[in-house]
Amino acid sequence: MSEIEKYVEYDIKVVDKWLLYLEKYTRCNDFIRGKNVLELGPGSDIGTGSYLLFKGASKYNACDVNDLTRFTPDNFYKQFFNKLRCLGSKVNVDSLEEEFNKFKCGSSSRLNYLVRKDLDIVSAFGGGSVDLVFSQAVFEHFDNIDATIEQISKVCKPEAVLIAEIDLKTHSRYKYILEKDPNNIYRYHRAVYNAFWFRGIPNRIRPFQYKEILQRHGWVDIVITPLSTFSDFDKKHAGLNKDFIDEKNQMNYLSIMLCARKK
Repeated sequence: MSEIEKYVEYDIKVVDKWLLYLEKYTRCNDFIRGKNVLELGPGSDIGTGSYLLFKGASKYNACDVNDLTRFTPDNFYKQFFNKLRCLGSKVNVDSLEEEFNKFKCGSSSRLNYLVRKDLDIVSAFGGGSVDLVFSQAVFEHFDNIDATIEQISKVCKPEAVLIAEIDLKTHSRYKYILEKDPNNIYRYHRAVYNAFWFRGIPNRIRPFQYKEILQRHGWVDIVITPLSTFSDFDKKHAGLNKDFIDEKNQMNYLSIMLCARKK
């Protein structure tokens, strides 16, 4: 409860970043207007969805494997909508808040949040229904990237756009490891890494592999932009498993923004 303001700002920052890269990619400053949007793995709240509607999307869809939103206090949304009112837009924030209230009551709403353990987004939202897909640090947790992108490809309309931030680094609660050895997960043989597998473990898919999989499923104009990098060449390669020593792995990339268009 003491950090609600921090997470309100976080949701807005995430969407603003998506829209910045969307504008750069499409060369259109209002591409989102009227679009049917899908977010994969929204996490603990649907503030991002409310803000996407605020920015002009016609409908927000989201799918996650766990319902984390049930733990979010009502005060978060109260502060969130108050924040939107302070942004000075002509958008009727009261109507957005009403959409949230309908969602909360289980009524039909422009905020369409579904929980599916199988993450079958085609069954959830229908084929050829989505104009825009957003994702924030979720792709690295998918167990089967090929199957996930196949699903996205089926649910998207022709000319749909994908904007996804992907965290390629080690995930750890220990700050020391994150700072000193962000490529730690790439030091282990595949058999060793798989022996400690659990659902959601970082999948170690590298940028070139995302590109290859997208191309295989009919995506074009793929742009991969590094958001954070590892500048020390020796450290980033020292002790890596042989699967990751080839330069095509771009082990200096710690996080990326991936943009692509469906043919």
